[in-house]
Amino acid sequence: MTEAPHALTVHGLGRRSRTLFRAVAAVAVVMMLGGSGCAGSGVKASYRPALLPVKLEWGNGNINITGETSIVTPVGVFSVGLEHSVVAKKADALYVIFRNRHASLPGSSVAGVDHIYEVMSGGGRFVAVVNGTATIEISDQEVLIDVTDGALKVVEFKGAQAVVQEQQGGVALRWQQFWDDCFYSPMGLSRWAYDDSTIDSWYGLGFLWFLFRLFFALILGVVDLVLTVGCFLAAVGFLVAGQTGRNIVYGVEVLVFLFVLFAGSRLA
Repeated sequence: MTEAPHALTVHGLGRRSRTLFRAVAAVAVVMMLGGSGCAGSGVKASYRPALLPVKLEWGNGNINITGETSIVTPVGVFSVGLEHSVVAKKADALYVIFRNRHASLPGSSVAGVDHIYEVMSGGGRFVAVVNGTATIEISDQEVLIDVTDGALKVVEFKGAQAVVQEQQGGVALRWQQFWDDCFYSPMGLSRWAYDDSTIDSWYGLGFLWFLFRLFFALILGVVDLVLTVGCFLAAVGFLVAGQTGRNIVYGVEVLVFLFVLFAGSRLA
């Protein structure tokens, strides 16, 4: 017996709905997997300040060392103007010079005294941070701190690259942090698939190969769009609330996938 036109229409809509659901579910799976890959391991350690575990505090003509005191060694007290080359510098050490321009050594008529301390840094580039704010570059393994005014001076040491990154800061750096930790780059799949270098090769076969690559790139471009949108939203979440915001966005994307999966199964 021939089915009624209305029944055929309903069946056709059902088939199209199931087909659409499968397509949406497949894209959602790709987005979910891509988002999980982008989650990575969080902000990389290279963005964390590198600190030497010691502080040198100058106050009232005295030095107080806190933290890992074993890496600090008093070198001596010298009159300003004398060559400090008498100190044999170590390749993996920094030398902190506290200079009082008004003081003088007993029996000396030379104004100015340098108190020198050796700090074992283990190599690498560092800058001195005074009282938590002022940054002083280290030149020739030496950093000069003027203590003539008698004010309290607390000296710490940070990795030079970490200080530069902290000064840059802001939205641009956090945005870069997210993508540096993400395996996926926007439109990366279609860019990988597309190649037109063979158009003029192999007596026409190169052009056919180009067409195949182009078709494949267009298909992957659809997946790229979904992944790019998913990761872009996660990046915005990272800018607003760090890893917590990023994870919330990924969670919402998974919930959307589950909702589409449930709705599609009901349509089927």
